Amino acid sequence: MSIFSRRQEPAAPWRQPPFRSIDVAQLYQHGLSCVGRDDGMGMMRSGWAIYRIAGLHSHQAENFLRDGYQSWSQGPDCQPRLALSFLIDLFEGLNNKDPGVPPNIYAVPRALIEPIAAHYSMRCWAGSELLAAADRAACPDVRERYEPIVFAAIVRSPADFVPARSKNWARAYAQSHGEPPPWRGQGG
Repeated sequence: MSIFSRRQEPAAPWRQPPFRSIDVAQLYQHGLSCVGRDDGMGMMRSGWAIYRIAGLHSHQAENFLRDGYQSWSQGPDCQPRLALSFLIDLFEGLNNKDPGVPPNIYAVPRALIEPIAAHYSMRCWAGSELLAAADRAACPDVRERYEPIVFAAIVRSPADFVPARSKNWARAYAQSHGEPPPWRGQGG
């Protein structure tokens, strides 16, 4: 077989930009139009493109990803395993790094703390949602595999950036697995 006849696997739908552009303002405008049309996958595609170009904190990328997922996952076009793939992709990408956090986040200019806060809060959300999606997709093996990874990611996150749902899940997980309570003395 010739190397020229090989086909590449198509990119996951959320990884396909809505159009060819690196202009985040255009991608943002497209994302807003998707919100108006209740086009969840369109929001996800815009959000993913902005995230890859400028970060989660930029031009509402975090909101487009989260709200787009919520809209799409509750619609008739959602495939539970594809939803699970999206959450795994997002979670694993964010779980690969832990941005440094200044000792006093309230003394740092907003522009410096927003990317850090967006990273940790989105990672926690994606992990919590991944576990719920594994249940909806009837994939207990995925839940079993990811539970300890999600727990570790959540408790590694600064308490100020962890959404309440993720905090509550991590506390319950710690208690049921004999782990020490997370964020003791850290405001969590």
